Amino acid sequence: MISEGWISRISPVTGLLSVAAWPLVVGCAPTTTLETALQDQAPHELQSFSLQHHSSETPLSLSLSSPKARHDWIRKTSVVTTPEALVHRDGVPVYKIRAQRGLLLGNNRLVQLDGLVEMVHLQEPPTVVTGERLRWDTHQGRMTMTVNLTVNREHVQVSAGRAELDFASRDLTFHDQVVVLDQSPQADHLRLEATTLRWNLSSGDMAAPGQVKAGQTAPGGAVQSVQGFNLTGNSQDRWLEMQAPVQLQTRQAGQWRARDSVLWWLDRQQLESPGLLEARAGDLQASGRSAVLDLKQDVLTIGEACRFHQPGETLTAQQCRWNWQDRTILARGGVVVQREQYQQVTRADQLQGRLGEDNILNLTASPQGHVTMELELELGPSG
Repeated sequence: MISEGWISRISPVTGLLSVAAWPLVVGCAPTTTLETALQDQAPHELQSFSLQHHSSETPLSLSLSSPKARHDWIRKTSVVTTPEALVHRDGVPVYKIRAQRGLLLGNNRLVQLDGLVEMVHLQEPPTVVTGERLRWDTHQGRMTMTVNLTVNREHVQVSAGRAELDFASRDLTFHDQVVVLDQSPQADHLRLEATTLRWNLSSGDMAAPGQVKAGQTAPGGAVQSVQGFNLTGNSQDRWLEMQAPVQLQTRQAGQWRARDSVLWWLDRQQLESPGLLEARAGDLQASGRSAVLDLKQDVLTIGEACRFHQPGETLTAQQCRWNWQDRTILARGGVVVQREQYQQVTRADQLQGRLGEDNILNLTASPQGHVTMELELELGPSG
């Protein structure tokens, strides 16, 4: 829209209105002369409509153009058809925006675009944001998109009820039923759900406060579900981190619970947790610290304070390696096995075992290993 202060500076010399003090350019249709439009202040058709905004506080410049517009002088509004907009940073185009129609309000401070709205982030990696409504505060450089909102960047797709883009920080913030789909083969079609998600289009940094749920929807995905809090990550470096408590349900190795943060390397499909990790598969319980869960190799490695417990038997060691594909367990360093029967205690440098179909662990020592065994027997009356 055109402000009254701007109009007062106009000199009706040509069919094009332009003035240096206000960077707005509007063309009038041949059927309506400038003098008639200014005197009657009646709604009339405009052609070659363009709006430019330069901020003295930021390196951003905004421009919008439309091949056809209708301006209402009394309501101080402009309705534009098939508008296109560009956002420049230091003279370099950063975002391109297209829509079916638009409405300009409040001295051009507020721009609302409707219909099929598309915003393209022109720098690498290319990003396309689509929705059905966009509200743009040209002075603050903030934009809000709603209605059937989706964002596509390489293998990642984000959908939400509402999103806000801050041109200065390049933060794209999603609200209301946020769903992130990572459709890369390495991530086995990861699906992530959050209430709010902030994504910086420049650095790739991501943050989702509150509860976050995720899972792999591909048939071969090892993670059925994972739930944690206050997610951070980076879409370019391909990692996610959740804060405790983190609960994990695998398709083959039972349930897991981490009492510390969990770092997920998406392309390597590895999960790391420095603190206490607890797992359960049937009657077998496992726990330890400094754990690494390799989803590609189906292997859990516990670096400190390893412990396996099943009814009547407990194994402790410095380190353990559990392969749930071939159902083998390897324990190293100060291995101690305690059995309730006969109060038996077995000590060894290394023990290995295999889980049966009933998830009962059977242990054996390597031929080169050193094993000691202690038994407590109750003698009968005969001595």
